Amino acid sequence: MTGWEKVGALTALYVIGALWANWLMVRRVRGAVAARAAWAAADFDACFPELDPGVAPAVRDALAPYYGAGVVPRPEDTLRRFLKLDRAEVEDVALDAAARLGLSEAAEREALLVADLPDVAALVRYLGERVMAR
Repeated sequence: MTGWEKVGALTALYVIGALWANWLMVRRVRGAVAARAAWAAADFDACFPELDPGVAPAVRDALAPYYGAGVVPRPEDTLRRFLKLDRAEVEDVALDAAARLGLSEAAEREALLVADLPDVAALVRYLGERVMAR
C-alpha cells in the first residue's frame, strides 16, 4: 500500500466516522422531539411553583438554542451529559437567563463562575434564589 492509498483510506475512515457521529446526533434529537411531543412549556414552568414565575421561562428561553425547535427542556436534563455543554457554555446560559431576569451582569458573572450546576432544575433554582435575594 503506497502512501497515497493510506491517506485515502484514513480519509475515508474519517468521513465515515463523521457521518456516523452526525447520524447518531440527529437520531438522538429526533428521539427527544418524539418523546417530548406532549411535554409543553407550561409543564416545565409548573415544575417550579415555589419560584418567581419569570425564572423558568427565562431559563427555558436561554436553553432554546441547545434544544432546537419544538423541544422543551425537562428539569432532569443534565447540562453536561444530555446537552453536552462545557462549563463555559453553562455559564453563558446562566448569564443569558440572568440578563433576561434583569440581574446585574457584572455581579452575576463573579457569582456564576463558581456555580457547578448539574441539571436544568439546578439552574432554575439557582437563578430563582438570585431573584429572591434581590
